[in-house]
Amino acid sequence: MTQQLGEHDLGTYDYVSDAYNSNMRISEYKLPNSLPDGDQTVFDTDVIKMTMNIQNQRVVKVTIITPEPTSSTYMQVFEGFEFGLDALGTWINTYHRSTSTHGKASDVVNGILASYNTTEANVLTVSLTRAD
Repeated sequence: MTQQLGEHDLGTYDYVSDAYNSNMRISEYKLPNSLPDGDQTVFDTDVIKMTMNIQNQRVVKVTIITPEPTSSTYMQVFEGFEFGLDALGTWINTYHRSTSTHGKASDVVNGILASYNTTEANVLTVSLTRAD
């Protein structure tokens, strides 16, 4: 899939969900076929909470929260976006900077800003947005 970033978003919901789902092997964490506009909770389990902000059927922001940042589930969910949106690059180093210091770190890969914040309680929040 070619990158379909919009001027201020990650692409259409159809594009983002297809790209993500084609890389997600855990059925519980696949994105639904459609979501309405607004702030949507996609799933909320003990391991992952994912929300999306969708405007005019375009994904403006994806937020992933996990109390288990080293779990294979979190890794696979994040990689669904990383691989699906062709954003392989320095994000693994940014993840390590955040989780090892219990602080904030961010980096841009292929026009997508990944912002990480790990609390002292080891809860990781990652947001993906268009880097403007």
